[in-house]
Amino acid sequence: MFGVSSLATVTVEEISKIANTPKMFQFYFHKDRGLNDALLERARAANFNVLALTVDTITGGNRERDLRTGFTSPPKLTLDSLMSFATHPAWAWNFLTKEKFDMPHLSGYVSQGTNLAVSVGDYFSTMLDQSMNWNDAEKLCSQWNGQFALKGIMSVEDAKRAVDIGCTGIMVSNHGGRQLDGCRSPFDQLAEICDAVGDKIDVICEGGIQRGTHVLKALSVGAKACSGGRFYLFALAAAGQAGVERVLGNMRTEIERDMKLMGVTKLDQLSRDNLRFHPSR
Repeated sequence: MFGVSSLATVTVEEISKIANTPKMFQFYFHKDRGLNDALLERARAANFNVLALTVDTITGGNRERDLRTGFTSPPKLTLDSLMSFATHPAWAWNFLTKEKFDMPHLSGYVSQGTNLAVSVGDYFSTMLDQSMNWNDAEKLCSQWNGQFALKGIMSVEDAKRAVDIGCTGIMVSNHGGRQLDGCRSPFDQLAEICDAVGDKIDVICEGGIQRGTHVLKALSVGAKACSGGRFYLFALAAAGQAGVERVLGNMRTEIERDMKLMGVTKLDQLSRDNLRFHPSR
């Protein structure tokens, strides 16, 4: 399954034309209700299978590296960024000569992040609706009327509430550890969440998934699946399509090899018998 967000640089319509595999749309809840309705309808019309509402990014975290480097989307010309352009001429040439950076799902509704340089933290803090609550999530789930997940669940209580409002899945995630300092890892929360709702809803583990053994550990705990963002984006940035194909191939090879070494021939043979937890957990 491939997932793309509201802040993507490629539209759901384009993706639908080139991908016949299952697709998930990661939904950011904006203050502009017209934009929210348009995003939902575009994802529906493009035959996306799952809508995943992001609930862990109601405001931007204190992303100190972004503050230090002055990172914005699209990039803003500063003394530091000009130096970076100068030391990366191929990237600079592509940026200056290729199609203009855009977030097409937002074009026509907001200028931030499309033709106005803004930091990710500022975008989240000013454009997203910080008053979003469980009633909004339930209404969106009803509007979508299909496979619906909450992305960013980290507690048993919230997992149970997701079941109550009609979700069919949850993504146990701390948004890559970039939001709340000191937050536990998704894997550390996984067992208790699977115990509470794993028989009622699909539980997906997101965050830190970089090797085949990470997938097998999460599935052994009780997750239905795993997901990764930086996992393929780093490969994409480094080597384009070939990089993504390589990293996905490596992951599949690792999972198959590790299953053989464990004596496992089917995923449903994975269980907590494969794991040893620290006594304090």
